[in-house]
Amino acid sequence: MYAILGEDKSDVATLKVILKRLIGDDSIKIKTKGYNGCAELLRKGAKQITAFSKLGLAIFVVCYDSDGKDPAKRYSDVVSKIIKPTGLKNTICVVIPVQELEAWILADIQSVTNVFSSWKPKEINNPESIDNPKEYLEKLSRDCNRRPRYNHATHNEKIAPYLDLDKLKCKCPSFLPLVTLAENHDAHVAK
Repeated sequence: MYAILGEDKSDVATLKVILKRLIGDDSIKIKTKGYNGCAELLRKGAKQITAFSKLGLAIFVVCYDSDGKDPAKRYSDVVSKIIKPTGLKNTICVVIPVQELEAWILADIQSVTNVFSSWKPKEINNPESIDNPKEYLEKLSRDCNRRPRYNHATHNEKIAPYLDLDKLKCKCPSFLPLVTLAENHDAHVAK
């Protein structure tokens, strides 16, 4: 039914958890494909969507971090390099996290205490304004020996079940396309 493509395995694993939560169905089948960065996603994404479509998948999520660049330009890149070449009329949701997907974790930074009980971070009001959220999280997570506790590849998927999705909706406008997709789940399934 669903497929998620993203810049790396960590992003797609995290999005898979979040999408299931938004839809409210943990049993929903979601295929994923994480790449080795944005260049590979743009180069190979259309071919992967076409392959997933041939397997009967009809709803796609493409996640491409803005990395400090104009999100509208990044969106345009996804449309021109991934969506249009497929020629498909399937439902395709483009998600462009401002900066990086880790800004969504910063939106509910207290959720990390479910994975790191000794880490008590302070709330962040505007997570999408923070440059390099991934590195910012690592810096915030340093223990008394100055070693970071947090590693995106290991911990994003573990933190995702605890994120307050309402906080993400309020603090991260880039999260809203995924919310809209999930809210229309029944309509997409009926097609």
